[in-house]
Amino acid sequence: MKKKLDLSTLMAAIHLVAVLSAVCFGTVYLSLSILTIPALTAAFVIGKDVIYKRYDVHDGLVRRFFKELKASLGMMKYFPLQLLILLQAAGMYGAEKTGLTYLSYPMLVCISFVCALIVYVIAFHVFYQPKPPITTIDIDTQKMADKAVQLLIERICGIRSEREIITISGELILKGSVRNISEK
Repeated sequence: MKKKLDLSTLMAAIHLVAVLSAVCFGTVYLSLSILTIPALTAAFVIGKDVIYKRYDVHDGLVRRFFKELKASLGMMKYFPLQLLILLQAAGMYGAEKTGLTYLSYPMLVCISFVCALIVYVIAFHVFYQPKPPITTIDIDTQKMADKAVQLLIERICGIRSEREIITISGELILKGSVRNISEK
């Protein structure tokens, strides 16, 4: 059954798009486009949380944007992609000024490709990258295999007829999916 689109949902979507667009544009403009990728990543994270209903649009959207912007500053490692776009745009400008307009078309294709690549990289980091690493238990598989082979040989030779329950201890490996409860 389709969910009916009510006025408050429509207004929340317009609010989200308008505010995120304005804040994202302002951040990119005021940083002279240096923070383009982190700003887009922050907008993607907020959009993902709205889609998965982990964030309400009415809960301080601008504050949340700058919190996510700070968290996504690690995306600056993709800054050379932005420089590539800038070089292509400068090449297009130079081609236009020298009358070699036909050279600007391949540069425009390169800009389009790099923009699509940037969107892909951001989407990968927001939607697909495993966060956080899952806590695991490391069990000595060699010991488990040795014991299984030994019991199998005993059953084949007729030494053992009943089943045996074996307990093999493991080591808990804590990763990012747990935290110390004394931390705040």
